[in-house]
Amino acid sequence: MREAWDDKGRLIYVAPGYVRYNILHVEFLLPRLPEMREGMGPAEPVGGYVGESRGGIKHRAPHEAWCQVAAELDERLARTKTDRYLVEHYYCRNTGIEDIARQVEMEAWEVNRRIRSAVSYIASGPCRRWMNCIDCREYKSCMHQNKGRVGLTYREWVRRGGRKWREQVASNK
Repeated sequence: MREAWDDKGRLIYVAPGYVRYNILHVEFLLPRLPEMREGMGPAEPVGGYVGESRGGIKHRAPHEAWCQVAAELDERLARTKTDRYLVEHYYCRNTGIEDIARQVEMEAWEVNRRIRSAVSYIASGPCRRWMNCIDCREYKSCMHQNKGRVGLTYREWVRRGGRKWREQVASNK
């Protein structure tokens, strides 16, 4: 099963091989990051056959795929510097915006803005936002139409305003 949705249209599962690092996938996976670091991903929903079979010999341990997803999320989070703390407390530790704001002595709106900016930055799709397309190891086989993308650091991303949150969420549905 690649993805599963509940009756309210919320993502409830994505297979590790099908993670696309868009807003929906990143927001679904961030709360599960501590478990994925240990090799345990979200439970696959039970409820009938969906998708095609991927049978055959597996050349990896079952937990390895979730560890790789966690490592990619960690690498992307590391690029957000100090905002990583805010994202991890909000998503992984389920701490409220107001509580985080008190801990870091910031206004709640500023904490919320920084969390949204960081998640938007790491949800760049399969390509890493900080890399130039030509420097990517997947460059020759890349199916992207935008092979001329120039990498941006997180600070440059924030300075430019990034993408508007709602536009990005709408485009990923």
